[in-house]
Amino acid sequence: MPTRNERHALIRRLMKTHVVTGQQDMVDLLNAEGVECDQSSVSRDLRELGAIKAGGRYAIPGDTGLIFLSVHSVQLAGPNLLVLKTAVGAANLVAVDIDKKDIPEIVGTIAGDDTIFLATASAEAQATVLGALGLVAS
Repeated sequence: MPTRNERHALIRRLMKTHVVTGQQDMVDLLNAEGVECDQSSVSRDLRELGAIKAGGRYAIPGDTGLIFLSVHSVQLAGPNLLVLKTAVGAANLVAVDIDKKDIPEIVGTIAGDDTIFLATASAEAQATVLGALGLVAS
């Protein structure tokens, strides 16, 4: 039986390689890896890991490539505002992921259901933020 830390590491790995839409999905994936568990233990593990559900899937903010997977477009809205369009329901998760990167050029983030506004201090800061996130404005 793996330790709590080993189980958490396995859950992180599985979330990076599989789309987990429900706790039962994670139970099935863990059981397939030889880790016996039930829904209540998976629920506790997901809570301890800070996992959230958005866009129909579980993810751990800061632990995923969710920015690259979920951002459909980026538009410049003036010299200090970026508008990111995401998959429906994914904006909050992606915004948390962006905030965890602690990019100093971002002075504020607001997320809706499928849109994120990123405020920067200048056009130069916009370019830096795009580079740090690996995104290109259209």
